[in-house]
Amino acid sequence: MSLPLQEQREHDVAALSDVSHRRQLAHEQVRLLYERLWQPVLASTLAACLLVGAMWSVIPPSYLVGWLTALIVVSGGRLWLAWHYQRQPAKRRLRRRWLYRFAWGAGLAGTLWGVAGAAMFTMEHHGQLAALAIVLTGIAAGGVTTLSSVVWMAPLFVLPTMLPLLGQLLLQGTSLSLLLAAMVMLFLGLVLTINRRLHRTISDNISLRLIVSSRERQLRVSEARYRAIFRHTPLGVLHFDREGQVVDCNEMCLDILGTSRQRLLGMNLLTQLNDERVTGAIRDALESGTGYFEGTYRTVVSGKQTPLRAFYSALRNEAGEVVGGVAILEDFTERKLAEETIHRQAYFDPLTELPNRRLLIETLASTIRDRRDDGRVGLVMFLDLDRFKIINDTLGHAVGDELLRQVSKRLLLSLDKEAMAARLSGDEFVVLMPALSADREAELRRAEHRAERLLSTLRRAYDLGGQHISVTPSIGYTLFPLGDEDVGDVLRHADTAMYQAKMKGRAQICGYEPSMQTQMSWRLEMEQALRLALVEEQLSIAFQPQLDERERVIGGEALMRWHHPRHGWISPEVFIAIAEESDLIVELETWMLDRCCELLSRLPVDVLPRLSVNISVRHFTQPGFVEGLTWVTGTHGIDPARLVVELTESIMIDGVADAVERMRALKRLGVHLALDDFGTGFSSLAYLKSLPLDELKIDRSFVSNLDADGSDAAIVETILSMAQHLGIDVVAEGVENRAQRDFLLMRGCRLFQGFFFHRPMPLEDFERLLAERVGSDAV
Repeated sequence: MSLPLQEQREHDVAALSDVSHRRQLAHEQVRLLYERLWQPVLASTLAACLLVGAMWSVIPPSYLVGWLTALIVVSGGRLWLAWHYQRQPAKRRLRRRWLYRFAWGAGLAGTLWGVAGAAMFTMEHHGQLAALAIVLTGIAAGGVTTLSSVVWMAPLFVLPTMLPLLGQLLLQGTSLSLLLAAMVMLFLGLVLTINRRLHRTISDNISLRLIVSSRERQLRVSEARYRAIFRHTPLGVLHFDREGQVVDCNEMCLDILGTSRQRLLGMNLLTQLNDERVTGAIRDALESGTGYFEGTYRTVVSGKQTPLRAFYSALRNEAGEVVGGVAILEDFTERKLAEETIHRQAYFDPLTELPNRRLLIETLASTIRDRRDDGRVGLVMFLDLDRFKIINDTLGHAVGDELLRQVSKRLLLSLDKEAMAARLSGDEFVVLMPALSADREAELRRAEHRAERLLSTLRRAYDLGGQHISVTPSIGYTLFPLGDEDVGDVLRHADTAMYQAKMKGRAQICGYEPSMQTQMSWRLEMEQALRLALVEEQLSIAFQPQLDERERVIGGEALMRWHHPRHGWISPEVFIAIAEESDLIVELETWMLDRCCELLSRLPVDVLPRLSVNISVRHFTQPGFVEGLTWVTGTHGIDPARLVVELTESIMIDGVADAVERMRALKRLGVHLALDDFGTGFSSLAYLKSLPLDELKIDRSFVSNLDADGSDAAIVETILSMAQHLGIDVVAEGVENRAQRDFLLMRGCRLFQGFFFHRPMPLEDFERLLAERVGSDAV
């Protein structure tokens, strides 16, 4: 999301919040008007009775009785309105009509009191005049105190009440009447001023109460959310205080440890546990902030032995002081072996129980014939799971099969009864919607929406044996029939569209277009051009320096570059991907190794101690790879220890044992081994101990988010701590600023690589940099 759009959304949210607050404030103001209305109405009625009694001797009784009756009727109507308001549901009270109804009642009451001021006015009877003035001013003052929640409501009542009396005094023109008129005007100014102040005070109090109520409600929601996460998380959670005493735990923790809440709460983890590994990890957390335990643990209270992994973290108060800690427990107990699969049926896949390729092809062929007859169209969507091979081969085929079963279940739940979901092969699925409408353009638009809904359904995280993994599909779709194509043509069109979706990245959707054949031809052309580039020396090597903690260059990483004579510089992500789809990557990396060894033979070890070269899994698993590396180092007469071969975790795809044996052969030769992009795979922690590695390279995706993502920082800290324990060097890739460098340095990282120090550079610039380093060291 761009920054202006984000700022606009924040502004819209704030505006909506402000509108909601104003509505609640207005509702509370109206509620205060109606609340206990009977008290001022009763007081007003009693005052009217007293006034009638005072005027009985000077005003005709019929007038007085009529006026009093009208006032009582209006007062009764106001009380009935208040009673009716209180009986309304909360939503109906929010309507503005209740404010206007109240205003009518207040205005009528004020008008009636104003009639009294005009009709009962008498200058001949000073006592009655005084009684009239006292009652009217009292009624006006009382109206201000009860009606000030709405700023204009009090003037609506007070002005009709007092202005007739003021007019009568002014009309008399005597000194006494003018004096009384001045006093009435002063009184009006005073009560109107008081009305505004009271209104501000009442509004501020209501706003404060609404804010406090809103924050309390948010706090309750937040607390409820925390308790829900605490209770229902699939990991065990244990909370202990500064002294190591257990304060709380969730149900999963009790299941993992095999004990009850009563026996666990109150236990002191530092004194009552007999496993020094666990108590040591807890002390580390309370002293340094983090602790870690992995192994088979025997529970003290139940004797249950459980293979588990525990992460301990300190809890700090606002002052930064450690006040306790929390432990996250993960059970490593293997699940029971799955039941034997049922006998494979002719038309259904035994793993997913979906229709297989044979049933799909027969159904699609029949559907194509039917659509040609009725003029309607059908839809085929071709799905391929992104990075499934990595998950399947690193986490295990059982987990991969479970993932395929869960994908199949989601497919079935998301489709109509007429649609078919089939497993074509491996991680490829096909969805067939056989009968749509005859409007091809409309169905083309709907196909995009259907694919988007399917993508949204399949991209949600999967629970695979306690591990939550997000897997996305690439989806290609096509309508049929487009002409006289057969089953193979329809599937090939959908497959071509899916391939184009994969080319755009993960979790993409693409519809088939005839122009896609041109793009496939372009890719084939680029593959041929890449072969020619190797012969005509269009390829070059860029070198990115690697530095130690003193920012001294101790080596570099060789990076392949391709300058096409017509298209210019081609991105490595493009041409490396093309090369890896064929054996061409072996030729490219063989060329790279030869050039790098030639450079090492030309530069002495004090100028260039080491050089790293990336080797793909396809090249690494080739027969004769170790022999070829032995030949190239021997041909150039270099010490193999100066060469660092960088591998990725995908080398274990064909089996851990074969990968380890090949790596040990390289170690016997003297070559140093590095595991590149560490932390992005799934098997790193499980197989790390068995791999004869010299160094790990932390993936740049973790380093770039150190100052923004706490989970990335925790992963980096764990990697550094684990590497130090195993005696393996760590190179941090993608260091782009000093804050990242300092964070890594403080946590024991001693080797760095990234734009903060140097960008990849041509050979001439790299040699110049090395020469400057040697010169500065000599000085």
